[in-house]
This record gives sequence, structure tokens and C-alpha cells, in this order.
Amino acid sequence: MNRPPNFDKWRQIAKDFLGEDFWSDVSGMGSVNQAKADVIHSMNEVIVLIDLPGIDDIDAVDIRVEGETLFIKGRIPTAYKKHERILTERNSGTFERTIPLGVPVIRQKSRANYRKGVLEIRLPMIAAGSNPRRIRISDS
Repeated sequence: MNRPPNFDKWRQIAKDFLGEDFWSDVSGMGSVNQAKADVIHSMNEVIVLIDLPGIDDIDAVDIRVEGETLFIKGRIPTAYKKHERILTERNSGTFERTIPLGVPVIRQKSRANYRKGVLEIRLPMIAAGSNPRRIRISDS
């Protein structure tokens, strides 16, 4: 049987020379992963869809809204930790995202649902005309 060459020695040399996270940083899959997200505006709410496959404890995911920005962080567990990895493309470990929402939202009426590896967050928009942010101009 034709086995592929053992690249462990070369991997270690590359890691020593280029650093621990070089290839991870280049590929965008560093120690802090970027969960893929979509932001959708409907008539009265912002819908955010975030791919988070493999989350065991969704309550451990931290979601915050500040102004017009959504912050999310958590951890995706690593499967088969004790086995040799030949190819690793799936995200695991700590992840963080800062997602611009584009409009002001009402945090208190927001809701989230996790189903089939996708976190869906629905944030009601602040209606236009409510809480106007008018700035007075003085003529002095």
C-alpha cells in the first residue's frame, strides 16, 4: 500500500520557523475562529443567522448587544481529541464575532433560537420616529 510521506518533522520545522498560528492566521482559522454569519433586515426586525455546528451547551454562548452591534462568543468542542488529524477544516475552540446590525434595536425584546447547528437571533428594530435624536444648533 502506498502511504503518504510523514510530514510531522516538516510541520514542526515550519511551526518553529513561522510560529504556532501562521497557517491558521493565513487561512482565517486561527485560535479565535470566525463563525460565519448573515444579517437580514425585514420590515421590523434584524435577523442574524450564525453557523455554530457542534455546540453541546448553547447556554455557554454569550450574546450581547451594544448600540447597533452584536457581540457573540463561545466555544465549539473539539471532536476526537486523542486521534491523529489528517485534515482539519471544521472550526473548533474559542470563537468571537462582532457583527454590525446597521440599525438600532430593542435588546429587551430580542430572542434567540438554536436549531440544527444554526443560531438565529431576532432583534426588533427601533421604529423610525421613536426616540428622535435631534441635535439643537445654537446661534451664539
